[in-house]
Amino acid sequence: MKENESADPPEPSQFGAPMQGEFTTHSPDETFELGRRIGEQIKDNTVLLLSGELGAGKTFFTKGLGAGLGIDPSDITSPSFTLVNIHEGRMRLYHVDLYRLDARSSFELGIDEMLEEANTVMVIEWAERLSY
Repeated sequence: MKENESADPPEPSQFGAPMQGEFTTHSPDETFELGRRIGEQIKDNTVLLLSGELGAGKTFFTKGLGAGLGIDPSDITSPSFTLVNIHEGRMRLYHVDLYRLDARSSFELGIDEMLEEANTVMVIEWAERLSY
């Protein structure tokens, strides 16, 4: 996330077309709230690719996103060791963490199969490690 850019989520009308952006938050609470507001707006299958240094707030954002999907945020933890955590809310949330994987190994997680499911949101932390 970069400074001097709004932490406001995109308007719902922008969803549906691929988008990318950087949002700046200044505290864990703001990061959580940004995720929650985006989660509330998601209506269709969505993939969010997150990157940033350790401690940048990727999991806090995902906790907020989960809250917006009706998932208890206390159930959402970093999947650094499990690689994929699955949470059920009004949509299924796949929380993927590629930190410990090389590009070749990320292909073997079955991400393609997860993406084929209906009513699914996928958050991929350390997305720059994807092998696609």
